Amino acid sequence: MRIRVVSWNVDSRPTGLLDAKIELLRRLQPDLVLLQEIGRPVYRALLPHPSAHERMHRRTRQFSWGALSTDLCKPRASEYRLGCAVLGVSNTALLDAEVLDQAPFDISDPARPGFLWRTVAAQVALSTGDLLTVCSFHGRQPSGVPAAALQQAFHAGIASWLTDVPGPVIFGIDAGPRVPDSADPLLGPGPTHHLNHVLNADDDHLWTTPGIPVLDVQCLADDAAAAGSDHPLLLVDLELPTP
Repeated sequence: MRIRVVSWNVDSRPTGLLDAKIELLRRLQPDLVLLQEIGRPVYRALLPHPSAHERMHRRTRQFSWGALSTDLCKPRASEYRLGCAVLGVSNTALLDAEVLDQAPFDISDPARPGFLWRTVAAQVALSTGDLLTVCSFHGRQPSGVPAAALQQAFHAGIASWLTDVPGPVIFGIDAGPRVPDSADPLLGPGPTHHLNHVLNADDDHLWTTPGIPVLDVQCLADDAAAAGSDHPLLLVDLELPTP
C-alpha cells in the first residue's frame, strides 16, 4: 500500500495565510499529515464540520479525522495555544490518540504541560487492516542554559518512549536548533530508538520504522514559504507492506 506523508510546521499564527496553507495541502493530496505549530482555526478548517450534511462537504473536505494535542491535554489548552496534530484521509481510520503523558520526561510538574502540548501520537488503521503509529512533535527552542536542558529532556523522553512502541511508526518533528556539542538521543547520530531517518531540512525531520520502502522524498521550501510558513514542507511517499 502506497501512502503519502507530509510533515510541516504550518506556523498558524494570526499573520499566516490560512487559505494558502489549506490549498497547498489539498494540492499535494497526502494520506497522513503531521503538523506542528497548528492552532484550532487551521485545524478545524482541515476537517469536515461535525454538523454538516455529508453531501455538503464531501467534495471540499480535506481530511476525514484528526487529533490535536491542545485538545487532548488535561486540562485542555487555551484557544490561543499552538500545538501538534495528526490528520488522515478516508483510506485510514483513527483508533486512538494521546499526548505523551506516559513518556519518561525528566522534568518537574510545572514544566510538564509545556512538554505535552508539543506532542501527539495517533494509532491509525490502514485499509489493509494493518496498524500504524503516527506522531507529530514540536521541539523546544534551546536558547540559554535552562532551555537547552529542557530540549535535551524533551528529546530523551520521546526517544525512550519510541523504544517501546510496537509495530510500524512514523514521526515528524520541528526540533528547533540543535544544542551544540551535545548528544541527541532522538535525532542522533546514534539515536537510542530503532527508527530510520528519511528526510530533513534544517530543523525539520521525518523518521520511519526500518524496512518501510521509501519511494520518493521532496522538500517543498518555496511552496511552504508562499503559503506563509517559515518552515519547509517535507513530503515522503512510502510503500507499506500488504498482508
